[in-house]
Amino acid sequence: MFSLSSKKGNLLGIDISSSAVKLIELSRSKGNNYRVDSYAVTSLAEGVTSERDINEAEQVGEAIKQVVKKSRTKSRRCALGIPSSQAINKIISLPASIPASEMEAQVSLEAEQYIPYPMDEVNFDFEVLGPSATSSEMVDVLIAGTRTENVEVRLAAAEMAGLDVEIIDLESHAVELLFKTMIDDLDKHEVLATVDFGASMTGINVFENGKVVFSREQVFGGKQLTQEITQRYGLTYSEAGLAKKTGNLPEGYIPEVLDPFRENMVRQVQRFLQFYYASTQNDKVDKVLLSGGCASLPGIDEQIQEVIGIPTALANPFANVVLHSKVNPARFTSDIPAMLVPAGLALRGFE
Repeated sequence: MFSLSSKKGNLLGIDISSSAVKLIELSRSKGNNYRVDSYAVTSLAEGVTSERDINEAEQVGEAIKQVVKKSRTKSRRCALGIPSSQAINKIISLPASIPASEMEAQVSLEAEQYIPYPMDEVNFDFEVLGPSATSSEMVDVLIAGTRTENVEVRLAAAEMAGLDVEIIDLESHAVELLFKTMIDDLDKHEVLATVDFGASMTGINVFENGKVVFSREQVFGGKQLTQEITQRYGLTYSEAGLAKKTGNLPEGYIPEVLDPFRENMVRQVQRFLQFYYASTQNDKVDKVLLSGGCASLPGIDEQIQEVIGIPTALANPFANVVLHSKVNPARFTSDIPAMLVPAGLALRGFE
């Protein structure tokens, strides 16, 4: 939403999550097919972020510098994301008779009702979506805003890494764009939920007819599993993280630690769906897609599906995407669940 340039062309999509920085660069052929030209992931040290707040901009900047180097990209233009939990995202209706030259001023007045901060402390943007479904005399307008400090700390980190930030978008908008562009399920399912299991935060986006109508985040993620491993087996945090990836853990790990964590993942999805049902007149979801690092736990999609009774699968927007020769296919495949937000940000360069 917060466009800092009017230039078009490929952008690096850079996602700063609670535990890692992820980068992806896409290109598009004449047939509108996409290719992953470069990508990289690098972890963030404990304490650099807390949930979705950036505590150490310099260390994030260093991590961005590392992913740029690892990816071997030559581009320096990028798009960054703002977590939905740090933003106000609202669709309002305004008279269609308002001239385009006056729309910004009118939206600014309306935005004050929905943004709970002084407007001089806020970055906000808007987009006229088109005629309202309820009245031919009104238009729907999407407004999005976040505290200026959330924008400035991300700008500072990217600039420390030598990048030019062209766009800052809400992560929920990036995922919406990704699904519209690269996932067929939006055409097949009226109501689609995507659940992203991050390191410390888990979030849901619910699509109705291709539009995100509900977003929510809560504190839960892979760090809880890592911390349980450290406490139970006397490992350091880094040792526990490595053991979790390699599976080099005692025999009782699965029934004593992993199974309870997976059951907790199921409960998170159930709770999200309850929140969604309470906020809408809809009483069902047609399909659930999982993303994030924990989504790759073996069998978690089947386990969630069995409990909630809704078809559940891993999200893979890259099913029909080709990879540049410098991209390692096996490594990229293992990272796919974590690449949805950066890929959606990268797509902003083609709009």
